[in-house]
Amino acid sequence: MPTKRNIDLLSNKEMFVKYASVVEFVRNAKITIIHSGGQNKVQYKGDREGVDQYTIWSATPNVEGIEKLIGIIHELAHVLFESPFLPTTKLIKQWQPTAQMHAIYFNMFNVLEDQRIESHMGKMYLKHGDRFMKTRTKLGLLQGMNLKFRNPVNLALGIRFNRDEDLINRTEYYQVFKDALDNVEFTDKFGALRVLISLKPIIDKMMKEINNRVEELTQHSQPLTDSERSELTDADMDNNVNQQRFNSNRDRSNDVQESELPEELEDSLDMSEEEIENMIEDSKEAGQEIVNEIYAQLRGNNEVDKTPSGVVNIKRLDSKYTVNYPIARGLIRVFKHLMMRHKEFIDYEGDEVDVEAYVEGVIRGNDMSNCRINKRTTHGASIVVSIDGSGSMSYGNRIETARNLVATMYESIKNLDNVELRANVWSGNSQGQMGVTEINNAKEVKSITLTNRYYSTPTHIAFEYSANMLKEMKGSKKLMIVITDGQPAYSKNGFRIPDRTYLKMCKKSLLKARCVTNNIVCILVGGRGYRTHTGMMGEMLKPSNLMVVDNMESASETVIKRFKQMVIRSLV
Repeated sequence: MPTKRNIDLLSNKEMFVKYASVVEFVRNAKITIIHSGGQNKVQYKGDREGVDQYTIWSATPNVEGIEKLIGIIHELAHVLFESPFLPTTKLIKQWQPTAQMHAIYFNMFNVLEDQRIESHMGKMYLKHGDRFMKTRTKLGLLQGMNLKFRNPVNLALGIRFNRDEDLINRTEYYQVFKDALDNVEFTDKFGALRVLISLKPIIDKMMKEINNRVEELTQHSQPLTDSERSELTDADMDNNVNQQRFNSNRDRSNDVQESELPEELEDSLDMSEEEIENMIEDSKEAGQEIVNEIYAQLRGNNEVDKTPSGVVNIKRLDSKYTVNYPIARGLIRVFKHLMMRHKEFIDYEGDEVDVEAYVEGVIRGNDMSNCRINKRTTHGASIVVSIDGSGSMSYGNRIETARNLVATMYESIKNLDNVELRANVWSGNSQGQMGVTEINNAKEVKSITLTNRYYSTPTHIAFEYSANMLKEMKGSKKLMIVITDGQPAYSKNGFRIPDRTYLKMCKKSLLKARCVTNNIVCILVGGRGYRTHTGMMGEMLKPSNLMVVDNMESASETVIKRFKQMVIRSLV
């Protein structure tokens, strides 16, 4: 007999608040739970003094088949595992879909994302995994014998709701969608987008078949049979998409946190099948540690071990540096501009009305006052500067240029209380170890120097180490700046890893770093008469996120202008 919780000691509503407080702690958020309305949903309400605000509506009475606890846990999982709804809209817009296809793509993402977040939540707490599975099975039974499978969204829902036996022999596309739902489990926060890209050709093919059949049936001169009417009903996306999903009718305009589409997804139409498969595999690798990282935060009072395997913290010899005051004055304006950027979101307050949100409210018959554009100043920026300390940085005073640049950055933020700047210097040896030195204040900038013991360029570990530093920092906006000469190189056990193999390793580590921030820029330092290697870094980052500097003294205006463009472009 399972033990029952004593609701006299802890009521159901108090328990929901306790669950929410865990998510609030991990995500630096404030979550309000409202027991009202006919749907379970979560909305992002904006940033207030560096704390993300969310509202969860818990359906009252419950949605048929979904217990109140399960509905709330599911919506909390969207916050905890950072569902990227606005980037999804940006991705779909690339495909220039019709209104019908936009609905198909977005709802397919919703199904995949629900599967992703439930896999992670079930891994954190096995009892929740069992609860999700029982609920999905119950929703599948509620579909009864009227299960529609020709529509790709409904086919995916049927599989997700454990109706496999009814579907496996009824459609040629069953295995494709079954594999997609398996592939999306335990991926990083953009995993559902990557799987959606893999499904796009099949979705397009299915919808073309459906629309051709609809056109054929609507021109039918004879009365339609029951089977033919069923086909027409199945093709009606607006009326037939199953509304028993846990997060139906989610407001797309209110994104949860990260709003930027990852660079590697910006050219999704040009990806080969092999590239898509590799991208999904990388997403699974990046997602493997998500639950462990959350546990680490809960157990360690929000302290996360930032030392990847193979990293040794070392002390370096000191060297003098020079602050470039003209550049510092220019950077002050950059960082002030960064801190005063406004974020727009739909809310109950504000001077302008979002007409689209108002019209949607009228159509849905729900809260029409929640349609104003609210502009609030967001506060707090965290910046990590990661400096290549390899042997090639000795040419043309490159390490000196990097040291002076970091000193100049510290000078530019010294009177800005809400900008936190930290740095690290890294380089590797032939056995695969990386020697790293952290720079946590202006006085430590003198340690940005080279060492003979560590001389190679293990860029992949630098991405991961710097991302873990950013995790510790409190600013709501996070920026990673990598200063290097642009030629990653890595050796393991005395053997140098081939460049193309190592490029793949770097891309995987960059993917993990983007789970912390998508704002990553690279400053390539060269020297007069020496060709800067942009090749491998150019394959990892867009040209707009790469900046080549030679002599800071002679190009201060250009440096300020281009750096400002890079920072603002990255954080838009």
